[in-house]
Amino acid sequence: MGASHEASLRELLARLIEAGRAFAQAEIALVRKTVAAWAGAAKIGAALIIVALILANAAVIVLVAALGMALARWIGPAGGLAVAALIALIVAGLLGWLAAKRFSEMLK
Repeated sequence: MGASHEASLRELLARLIEAGRAFAQAEIALVRKTVAAWAGAAKIGAALIIVALILANAAVIVLVAALGMALARWIGPAGGLAVAALIALIVAGLLGWLAAKRFSEMLK
């Protein structure tokens, strides 16, 4: 009776180890599929953000050009466009300075 009891205990342990391996492999496969699905969604989101930024950039260019044309009434076309570009550069410089200030505060 002792030998058959020991054999059945070994069989039970072997089945338990095999079930644990199967469970671990299934969990790893699930994590891989979850990460792959998340990465696919992130790629689409990143592409949409890039397109939105390109369109926003185009809109800003058109607005600066329109400001230049409006100023051209008083200071001529070249002067109007130059002043509009200068205003855009000043705004960009201020935004860059504010960003640098925030990052330096964050790193302190």
